[in-house]
Amino acid sequence: MKVLLVRADGIGDALACTPLIAALRDAGHTVGAILGPNNRAIFARRTFSAVHVLERIAWPRHGSTPESRSSALAQVKGAGYDVALVASEELDAFAFAKDTGIARRVGYHNGFEKPFKTLRVRALLTKALVRPASAAGAREHEVETLFRLGAGLSGETVPTRDAARLRPLVLDEPVAAHGAIVLQVSDKLARAGLDLTAYAELAAELRKRGHRVLALGDDPAAVAAVARESGAEARSGLSVETWKAVVAGARALVSPDSGAAHVAGMLGVPCVDCFPPGRSTRQDIVRWRPWAAPQRTLVLDPGGVSAPIVAAVAELIA
Repeated sequence: MKVLLVRADGIGDALACTPLIAALRDAGHTVGAILGPNNRAIFARRTFSAVHVLERIAWPRHGSTPESRSSALAQVKGAGYDVALVASEELDAFAFAKDTGIARRVGYHNGFEKPFKTLRVRALLTKALVRPASAAGAREHEVETLFRLGAGLSGETVPTRDAARLRPLVLDEPVAAHGAIVLQVSDKLARAGLDLTAYAELAAELRKRGHRVLALGDDPAAVAAVARESGAEARSGLSVETWKAVVAGARALVSPDSGAAHVAGMLGVPCVDCFPPGRSTRQDIVRWRPWAAPQRTLVLDPGGVSAPIVAAVAELIA
């Protein structure tokens, strides 16, 4: 059977589909994917039989550009898929699946939490499952939620946590360990205390304990500042493939809850995953903690970030 996975959004969102993809492939299905420009390279090149790219219209508008939609639609119609699994909450994703003419279309609606959206979604699918609309309703990991889309398509009833099965779906080639503790430098949690000063303090403390430390990130100036203040190594501006390889070779990763933590989670790399304090933090941890890796999830305290992270790293690599 030919299965189309529709997930043209973020890196972490796409990676949460990895155990589902593993189950579908190992059951003998041919799997293609609708991905976006930002997440198309997060999987290994051999993972999908074909990747069709939808380019999102700039936020806050919704949907995809007419040109990319027309191109992807033509490709999908010519591929002869038997079933579409819509792993998205965007109405445009459901409408796209409907427009492909694929006979079986499975996805989620939000029930009475969003009644009008539910009516629209159910009209676009042939099988509609229910999932909570709000973070407060989360009771399972996103991997487990998405795995339910493939019910009946494989003999597996629970998503695998075997990193040996998941790694080849993310990495094109095996990666040698470099042994550094990698800090994914980001301003995502700066307001919660994980700012550049905290990163530098953390890197310096880890180095004092004899660890090789590598600062990694998209912002060259931020990464260089952390390295300059702490003596850590620095890598920035990497391709997605090289970035994945750096994470894959780490002794451990420290990251805000973001794409890097989800990469580590699927590769089996020990990870300290940092979350901001908030009303939905407990549910966010349930839903997004690293999936198949040794991990510690920390809720940051702006009064002291470095010490709890250092302690969590020590626990992971003991």
